[in-house]
Amino acid sequence: MRISSLSQPQRMLTTLETSNTQIQKLQDQLSTQQKQTLPSEDPLNAARTAALTQQQAMTAQYQQNITTANDALTRQDTLLSSMSDLVLSLQDQLRSMNNSTQSTTNTTGHTAQLTSLSEGIVSLLNSQDEEGNYIFAGTNNHQPPVIKVKGEYQWQGNDETQSVQVGQQQSISGSTAVSSLFAAGGDTLSFLNKLGELSQSASQSPPDTTTLSALMQQSSDASAQVSSARASIGSRKNQLTQLFDRYTDLTAANSEVLNHLQSTDTVETTLQLQAWLKTVEYSSKAYGLMNQFSLFDVI
Repeated sequence: MRISSLSQPQRMLTTLETSNTQIQKLQDQLSTQQKQTLPSEDPLNAARTAALTQQQAMTAQYQQNITTANDALTRQDTLLSSMSDLVLSLQDQLRSMNNSTQSTTNTTGHTAQLTSLSEGIVSLLNSQDEEGNYIFAGTNNHQPPVIKVKGEYQWQGNDETQSVQVGQQQSISGSTAVSSLFAAGGDTLSFLNKLGELSQSASQSPPDTTTLSALMQQSSDASAQVSSARASIGSRKNQLTQLFDRYTDLTAANSEVLNHLQSTDTVETTLQLQAWLKTVEYSSKAYGLMNQFSLFDVI
């Protein structure tokens, strides 16, 4: 059998080059703590990493949207809670007026309270956020939803909600419609306007029982409407909390998978490096001996 004096050293050199390439790769992994520096080194791993990284970014955006929506709903609920307190105070005043023997002095005191409480409700309806947008004006939030024209309150907001995307195919309303809270008979602010009429007429004569009873019923309806609006906010806040927690768990799971895909196992990589270093050491010795060997030495 003929033995080529050229093919064996060439194969040995190829082995050494391959070994050195692997050593450099393993040393880079230990240095950067990353399994790969180029996508071409492991296309499948790179594709999975890219997909998970994109999902993490989307999840983070959804969580940010959830936080923004939750903050807005919390602010709205706080305002509605204050509004509920004012409506209950109005009920107390109306009940007191209906149950007491009215005099001009008593009536004046009650109507002054009614006016103050009504103005407080209007102030809450015209609340603004930190950017100056009117919270309860719907999408028409660049102007106050409640204005007063010739002594009568008028509504110029709308009930169009502003949805916030909290999932790939899921959104939730970040605003609350309030136009029905004090409405009756086609007048969005009927209750407040009726209170204004009562205050004006009471300066001339005490209100009758029928008028007071009607206003007490409207105040009761308004209280129920405010409670309903708050319940809607509470339901949406619960949904947002559950979604946020679900995304938190998903983010943690994805982070673990990404860590496995990207991060180097130091112990395993070190053992591989040591094995390749031994391979180079033995190959180098063999190559050195081969260079010293000649067939003519045994002829």
